[in-house]
Amino acid sequence: MSVQTIERSCDRIEDVGLRLEEAKLILNALQEQLVRQQLAEHLQSHRACPDCHRPRTIKGYHPLRFRSAFGDLKLRSPRWMRCSCEDPAMPASYSALKGLLTTHTAPELELLQAKWAAHVSFAAVADLLHDVLPVNACVNHETIRAQVFETAERVESELGPEQFAFDGGCQLEIEASPEPGPPITVGLDGGYIRGRERRPGATNCFEVIAGKSIPQEGPAKVFAGVGQIDAKPKRRLHAVLQSQGALPRQQITFLSDGGDNVRQLPGRLYPNSEHILDWFHLAMRIEQLSQTARGFNGTYECGITKESILKDLERVKWFLWHGNLFRSDQTLTDLMFEADAAIEEDKQGKRPVNLVTKKLARALEEFGTYIDNNASGIVNYGERRRCGERISTGFAESTINQVIAKRFVKKQQMRWTPAGAHLLLQIRVQVLNEDLHERFERWYPGLRTEKERCRAA
Repeated sequence: MSVQTIERSCDRIEDVGLRLEEAKLILNALQEQLVRQQLAEHLQSHRACPDCHRPRTIKGYHPLRFRSAFGDLKLRSPRWMRCSCEDPAMPASYSALKGLLTTHTAPELELLQAKWAAHVSFAAVADLLHDVLPVNACVNHETIRAQVFETAERVESELGPEQFAFDGGCQLEIEASPEPGPPITVGLDGGYIRGRERRPGATNCFEVIAGKSIPQEGPAKVFAGVGQIDAKPKRRLHAVLQSQGALPRQQITFLSDGGDNVRQLPGRLYPNSEHILDWFHLAMRIEQLSQTARGFNGTYECGITKESILKDLERVKWFLWHGNLFRSDQTLTDLMFEADAAIEEDKQGKRPVNLVTKKLARALEEFGTYIDNNASGIVNYGERRRCGERISTGFAESTINQVIAKRFVKKQQMRWTPAGAHLLLQIRVQVLNEDLHERFERWYPGLRTEKERCRAA
């Protein structure tokens, strides 16, 4: 049977070969003919009752639309009457194609939409599909968004329930577990996405927690979630580590900036893990204090000067670099007392309080609280550096750019809801980890190519 006839003279270079529109027409016609033949054979082979082998009677037909990468098809789906010898609990009639067409969108189209939506906007995905494939005009950014979010919800449903702890059980079970592989390093960081809700006096942004797990052997993997709505943060991180072969006695180093949400995330995951405060964020906070101190120009009887402040901050930095919390806390406390004394001296002298001194005192107090909250994560950074171990989350900073900024922030004039951003993040993570195609193959085994089947065997 002829699908398409093309008659065209070949006088110019643009006349050579198929044109894109002609290829779309051929693919669409071929798809329609193939699908109708396949469905007819499927209905013919399943119409007979398996017990009495009599053909089921047809109650009627209802319209059905099947969307694929090669066009939308309008089909007539018959409704079969239940045979008298079949289970009486079955409905009196049912759709004959319900068991075959579990969804009205072809898996390949779902995969294409999810893959490209992880990189570019939904409207750009619609334009791309319309440019290269004979998809129907109703495939627009709204339908793509809805289908991508459905795929993301399916991914989320397979994650499993959240738990308070994933520490491998009791101590005897942990000790009896197999010997783990080389250590794994996990970097955690936070980023912000512009929110859709505009509230007066608010930043209209919400936080995203993202990270990267780097084993010594095997590929690195990323993960992310919107902190305020993510109901499975520990389960998500645990699933990533398990996919990299982490065992109960696995040695894992978590590096973070010390934020409250990030600091609590890896708690009670692995008993042999350690949480280290990132040196980069620690040094940057000290540098901000030094910048504030450089604007200090007052003269006080307590002896505080710009030079003394800068010198003490350098001492604090040196003590923290070597993990000496006692001396750093002692030096920082003396600085705070001197700043408070300078403020009190201004008040007693009935002169305006120096704004730089006031700002410095507040910054020193915040830094002291930050050190106290993260005291357990401060180590001897110098020794770790000499041993070739990681002390900074530079790779986590690049993860924020890779996972969040390129799709949600940079050059993207759009705002997001926390729920929508969280779902799209799960698709983007799957694409970046190169797991999306494998997941679709698990859902739809027929998607595997012959080469992939041989590799799996």
